[in-house]
Amino acid sequence: MRIQHLLFTSLLLSGLGFSAHGQSVGNGLIFSQETNGGTARFKGLGNAKTALGGDISSITGNPAGLGFFGQSDISVTLNYNNAANKGSYFGNSISKNKGKFGIDHAGVVFHFPKNEGYHGWQNFNVGISYENTNQFSNNVRYEGLNPNNTIVSAYTDDIASFGDQALATSLYGIRLIEQFADASNGYFPITQESGNKDQISDILTTGLSSKTSIAFGGNYNNVFYIGGNVGFSSFLHENSAQFSEYGWTKNAAAVAADNPNSSFVDPTHEDYDFLSANYEMLDDYYQRSEGTGIDFKIGAIYKPTVDWNIGATITSPTWYTIDQYTESYIGVDYYDNEDATEAFDFGETQFTDDFTYRLVTPWKFGLGLSKFFSRGLLSADAEYVNYSSIKVRSAGYANSTDDALWDQDFKDAYQGAVNLRIGGEYLLTNTISGRAGINYFGNPYKNADNKQYSGSLGLGTKLSNTLYMDVALVHLINEYKVSPYNIDEAFWNSPSPVADIKHQRTNVVLTLGAKF
Repeated sequence: MRIQHLLFTSLLLSGLGFSAHGQSVGNGLIFSQETNGGTARFKGLGNAKTALGGDISSITGNPAGLGFFGQSDISVTLNYNNAANKGSYFGNSISKNKGKFGIDHAGVVFHFPKNEGYHGWQNFNVGISYENTNQFSNNVRYEGLNPNNTIVSAYTDDIASFGDQALATSLYGIRLIEQFADASNGYFPITQESGNKDQISDILTTGLSSKTSIAFGGNYNNVFYIGGNVGFSSFLHENSAQFSEYGWTKNAAAVAADNPNSSFVDPTHEDYDFLSANYEMLDDYYQRSEGTGIDFKIGAIYKPTVDWNIGATITSPTWYTIDQYTESYIGVDYYDNEDATEAFDFGETQFTDDFTYRLVTPWKFGLGLSKFFSRGLLSADAEYVNYSSIKVRSAGYANSTDDALWDQDFKDAYQGAVNLRIGGEYLLTNTISGRAGINYFGNPYKNADNKQYSGSLGLGTKLSNTLYMDVALVHLINEYKVSPYNIDEAFWNSPSPVADIKHQRTNVVLTLGAKF
């Protein structure tokens, strides 16, 4: 299955016509991104942490930062995450919200001093943490009157592209399609292509990804810091999507134009009853994916002077094994009146599939720079990720014939992206610090617009000589376009429908910690 059919679609119709292999390609980007981890201090700083240390977030950020700890530390981070979406479709706008409480981060760093003098290795510290790396909780809905085409045209395109005769038989059986008079042209919809059709898309996503990491960091001469970690990741992702279409079927003249010998245009045939009828169609799709993986990271921080830090990290791919279960259902009711009070006929078709595969996420490379002042600091990061290098492989099958297709799909659809982060901290009083940060996320798509950025504010305070508390507010905005289905625009002389989505995610974070 080619990824261009998946990139900006809701995956509503893929279960019947396609294998689960293609769906796993569509999920590759989702499971390759980590956007949510860290303590409230580093989140308040915009997560610009590559050249900073002394925070438990260093365990997964830049493990070299563990070398800055002069004593042991433990903390837990709680959060409230709210996702708000506005979907605009054919001039109509709908908003949806979904919120959730959870534990964002928990960790401990054990400090082991090595040398009481200034020269040589000063410490060797070990950290263990749990981190919520991505929140999948979301609800996107859009609705409008589409005058241009029907989702059934997308079904017929898929039949033609992949030769899925089983799908063709199923859809003909529920009276949604008919064969062209010239069978080499495939099938055409019985539903009207022109004329207003009420279309509704409702996509509910739940789940999260998390990582448990073990890290070490050392301090040499208070000038050079080095560290590494091993991360054990897991995730659960559930996608429940429904697409509804309400409209009218074609009349006999419209069907006869494509196939004059069709049974639908024979008044003595039962198929004739399905013409000029009101219909309600539901495409219901559910997919559950869960996986586990492992990765590693190495990092270093160098202090050329006491008021400057330069940091660098290299993060390996995460090698995932993923189990994926898919259900898809298409059902349709036909009515002989506009009020749709009683169906005179109906039909349905279903598909289920289990699939296990391996996913290899991209390498990541980060650079950071921090400048310290008498009462504060500024920190900036740049991270490069080549999303076109994502790889999907069939579990247990070496050199699968799909491997080359998958690799090319990712190269065609995705590109390298640079993520930029900048943040600052200022000591307001001897015990209270103020923080702010900005994030810009590079566009991973080669041929599609995708704007994503965030801003953050935070405060930190010392509650006592050993206890501390940090709070942060992070607001993310993601603007993009999505198609509920794609059609062959040249063949049908009609554009694929497009919805504009504005996704906003607000994260309120509280960290409580103690040094010992």
